[in-house]
Amino acid sequence: MTAIIESTYVFMWGALSLLMYFVGKKHGAFGYIFSILFTFMTVWYGLRSFAGFPMFDGVLGIIFRCALAAFLAALTAVYIAKKLRSTPDPGENSSRE
Repeated sequence: MTAIIESTYVFMWGALSLLMYFVGKKHGAFGYIFSILFTFMTVWYGLRSFAGFPMFDGVLGIIFRCALAAFLAALTAVYIAKKLRSTPDPGENSSRE
């Protein structure tokens, strides 16, 4: 990958991180977890692009994949919890009539 593309990824992840921080105020935990994810991606790609560390090789690559899996699990849990809270109980509506 060329240096221009690598640095573009860093700025893209950083812009998404800031955007999701402000959107997170509206969407709550879901937006904030995305903001933390994009901040993580900004730092990870920044270390590779500007410091020259091999961030996707060996053990660091495994750590990267595990961190992404943890973010996916957290986002899924927040999404399911939000859906369960917003879905009304079917028996609850019939007792009010």
